[in-house]
Amino acid sequence: MLIPVLLAAMVAGAVVWSGGTGAEGRADFVFINRGDHKCMDLNDMSWMQDIRSAYALWEGLYALDPVTLKPILGTADRSDSDPTKTVWTLHIRPDARWSNGDPVLAKDFLFSWRRFLETPGEYTYLHYYVKGAKDYSDKFTDYVTARQSGDMSAKPPDFAMVGEVALDDHTLRITLNNPVPFFPALLAFPPFFPMHEPSMRPFAIVDPASGVVNYDQRFTSRPFDPNHPELGGLVTNGPYRLAEWLFKRKVRMVANDFYWDRANVKCRVIDEISADNGLAAFRAYERGDVDWLSDVDYDIAATILKNGGQPDLHVFPAFGTYFYNFNCLPKLPGGRPNPLVDRRVRQALTMAVDKQSVVDNAGRLDQPITSDYLPKGVFEGYKSPPGLPYDPAAARKLLAEAGYPNGQGFPTLTILFNNEQNHGDVAQIVRRDWLTNLNIQVNLEGVEVKVFGDRLHSQQFDIARASWFGDYDDPSTFTDCYKSDSDDNNSKWANPEYDALCAAAAKETDQQKRFDLLAQAENILLEDAPMMPIYYYTINYMFRDNVKGLPLAASGMQEFKSIEVSH
Repeated sequence: MLIPVLLAAMVAGAVVWSGGTGAEGRADFVFINRGDHKCMDLNDMSWMQDIRSAYALWEGLYALDPVTLKPILGTADRSDSDPTKTVWTLHIRPDARWSNGDPVLAKDFLFSWRRFLETPGEYTYLHYYVKGAKDYSDKFTDYVTARQSGDMSAKPPDFAMVGEVALDDHTLRITLNNPVPFFPALLAFPPFFPMHEPSMRPFAIVDPASGVVNYDQRFTSRPFDPNHPELGGLVTNGPYRLAEWLFKRKVRMVANDFYWDRANVKCRVIDEISADNGLAAFRAYERGDVDWLSDVDYDIAATILKNGGQPDLHVFPAFGTYFYNFNCLPKLPGGRPNPLVDRRVRQALTMAVDKQSVVDNAGRLDQPITSDYLPKGVFEGYKSPPGLPYDPAAARKLLAEAGYPNGQGFPTLTILFNNEQNHGDVAQIVRRDWLTNLNIQVNLEGVEVKVFGDRLHSQQFDIARASWFGDYDDPSTFTDCYKSDSDDNNSKWANPEYDALCAAAAKETDQQKRFDLLAQAENILLEDAPMMPIYYYTINYMFRDNVKGLPLAASGMQEFKSIEVSH
C-alpha cells in the first residue's frame, strides 16, 4: 500500500523493530499485541493483551473452540453435572502435563482458585458463583486483618466450606450456589486456570503475621530452566511455554512438548513483539516482519478505508464498550473534595459530550455511538434500557442544580488515560465539549499503560478512560463489573439496589427473567452514571491470506495452537 507523504515521514522517524531476524531466526508466527503486558499472573490479569497470551500458555478444564470460541473440553476429558446443574464433576486427562513434564493434578486447580480467594485479584468475584467462596474470602480477609492488627489468636477459616473438592488426583467436584448456564465458559477463562505452585515457591513472600503467601511477580517473566528447577519460573500447561521475555521488546513462546494435544499445535515458535508506536508496528507488518497486527492504529486503518480498503485489513464489530469512569469515592486523590459524588454532576458530564464527534474525529472507523453499557444485539433476548442522551441544555441545568451554575466554582479535574491508541484524541474532544457546553475546565494526563492500570485500580484518578470486553456469553460479564464487591469496579460506585438485582439474577433459572433483572440493573447504572458510555468498539486486524486459523471473533480472542502460517 502507498503511504501518504506525512504518514511516511512519521514512520521513518518511528522506532523500527528488527523483526527478530538474526541468529535465533524468525518465529513461525509473529504478532503485535494490543499493548505491552501489564501482568502475566493469572491472579491479577484483566487486560486484553494479557488474557490473549494466557490462552497460549495455559489451558483450563474447558478450552475455546478454535472456530466458534464456544467452550469445549480442554484439560478435562469428561464433565458431568447433576440434575440441578449445581454440582459439577470434572475429570482431568491422564496425559495432561505441565511444561516441565509434571502431571496436571486437581490440586493445581485448587491452589489457583484458593489463591484468588485468599489474595483477591481482578476476577475474584467470578469465583463467588461457587458455594461458600465469598463467605470464605470475606472471613479470610477478616483473619488477615486481625493478625496484622496484633490479634495472634485469630484463626483462619476452613477451606472445606468452599464447594471445591479434589475427589482424587484427577477428579474435581465443584458445587455452585445456583445453576450457572455459562459455567463451562467460566472454566475456559483464565481466572479458572491452574497454576504450578512448586515453580512459584522460590518467589514466595510470606507475611509473618498471617502466613499469607504472595509471590514476587518476577516468576511470570522468568522462563523455567529444567537444569535449574530450584530457581523456579513460569511453568504452564497450555500449548506453549514461555521461552524468553525481553521487557518492552519481545515475548517468545515455544510449543510445549508435554502438552496433551501437541499434535494439533500448528506453529512451533511464536513471537509477540512490543511496539508502542502504531506507525512502527504498521511498517513492520508492511515489511513482512509481522504476520498479524491485532490492533491497527486508528489513523492508519481510517486512511486505508478512505482509500478504498485492502483485503488484509479486517474491521469488524467487537464485544466491548469504550467509556469513562468517574471516581465516586468521597475524596479525590490528595484528599480533595469530590464533586463527582453528586450524581447530577456525573449526569451533566455524560449529557454534555457529543459522542458522534468523538467517533468522527477520534475513532474514525464508524464505531456505533452508545448511551448504553452493554453492546446491543450480542445477547439474544436482552434489551438494554435507554441511557442518558446528548442534551447540553439539560446538562447545564443539572450542573446548576448541583451548585455550579454556568460552571462557576467547579474545581479543575483531570482526565487520566494511557498513551496508546486514540485515547488522547478522545480526551481532547471530551475536554472541548465540557468547556463549550458546561464552561468547566479539565486537565489531560497521559501515562504509560502499566502506570495507568495501577492508578486506575487504586483510584488515583478523577476521571479515567476505560473499556470492557465481555469474557463470556452472558450479560453478567458486563453487569458484574459494577457490583460493589468487584475489583473491576474502578469507580468504586456502590448501589445496594444494583447489587440486589445482580444477586437475584444469579439465582433466577428462567433466562428471560434473568435478562430482565440485569436490564433493570443496567438502568440503575446508566441513571446513576458512575461511568459515561461513548461508543462500541470495532476490532481492527491486519493479516494476509497466508495466515490461517485466526477467527474474526467479537471477543478479540483466539486459540493460538490452531494458527498456522505459510511463508
